[in-house]
Amino acid sequence: MGDLVQSLGAVQALHEARPELEIAFVTQRENVPLLEGLSGIRHIVAHDRRGGLAAMARTRRMLRALCCDVALDLQGNFKSAVCAFLSGARDRIGAAPPFRQEPWSRLLLTRTVLVDGPHHPGAIATAVVRALAPQARAQAAQLAATAAEEAAAAAAVQAAGVDSRQPFTVIPLGRPDDPRSLQELAIRAELARGIPVLLLAGPGEVGVTAPTGVPIWRQGRGELRQLIGLGRLLRRVGGSVVAADQGPAHVLAAAGAPVTVLFGPQDPMRTAPPTALALQHPSPPSCMPCRARVCRHERGPVCMAFTRADGKPAAAAGWLDAPSP
Repeated sequence: MGDLVQSLGAVQALHEARPELEIAFVTQRENVPLLEGLSGIRHIVAHDRRGGLAAMARTRRMLRALCCDVALDLQGNFKSAVCAFLSGARDRIGAAPPFRQEPWSRLLLTRTVLVDGPHHPGAIATAVVRALAPQARAQAAQLAATAAEEAAAAAAVQAAGVDSRQPFTVIPLGRPDDPRSLQELAIRAELARGIPVLLLAGPGEVGVTAPTGVPIWRQGRGELRQLIGLGRLLRRVGGSVVAADQGPAHVLAAAGAPVTVLFGPQDPMRTAPPTALALQHPSPPSCMPCRARVCRHERGPVCMAFTRADGKPAAAAGWLDAPSP
């Protein structure tokens, strides 16, 4: 979800620079709500990631029916390269091997581009888009909620026990076994600040428990639009988000909420939401950064054992300010 949101700024920039192009976007079915209402996207092709060969065949049929001339591989991984290949487009463009998660997936493309900047999904997507629109500007994604979606989010916040008319802090929860998740130390520090806190748990955190007495909003599947509505609500009432570098932080930031992201194993230069404040451990362990989904440090995820007050601002990636070539 995070990588998808990171790439949407480039899609919006492509539409601004080349409004005559008819844009089709392929994404996992569960992420389709994030694309609703985005200007410039004429067709959305929903791919069932776990559907096996039958799902691949369906995606191929839908893409071939669109008769695409060009396919842009914005994410630089095997799955995105396969979708570009399935489209049947003769011109398939993506990032060069040094900027790809699986360098060999370049073989499914017809040409590649270099990225002038960090290995950040937004910078990579912008470089690929500029193959068609050199004047496209580097920008962050902007997700817009309707008034009804904001009202639905406000109702859910009220139902959880937080006054949605006053500033409050949202903390997305993660699985305890995920080294990227916020540690209890950071959550306790936010609770001690005296500002109302709302914990947010998605479908992947069904079994995650909240501290006793702390309001929690448990989102079900298909409620991504309410998450965008929550971002708009936070912006309006002066609320904020404190989160780990996971999908909800990217969606809320793109919806306009002030977001602070605590980084542990990830590298902010590669994954930070471009409009968020990125903080790191003031004295990080030598194994940081890493891409491990299971922490191997003898004392657990010590890289995440810090609070917002203790965090050290990470260096800005700067790719948003880079002029078009």
